[in-house]
Amino acid sequence: MKIRSTDNINFYFGNNLRLYREAKGLSQSNFAELCNISRAYYGRIERGEHSITLDLCYKISNNLGIHISDLFKDLPD
Repeated sequence: MKIRSTDNINFYFGNNLRLYREAKGLSQSNFAELCNISRAYYGRIERGEHSITLDLCYKISNNLGIHISDLFKDLPD
């Protein structure tokens, strides 16, 4: 079952990731390779279908050139 609910924190987190990645001009494939994860897995993260570890959040933020806390901006309370 795919998660599509806008009440799901993973949905908002994944949307933040997508916005930052696109702002850097990177495709999902290129960015997933930078993070050393599969493109399919990264796509599921952006769609909000997976929760990820803080370790992966840190790796993603480093590859985006942002502070890890930026990934959590504008998430719902």
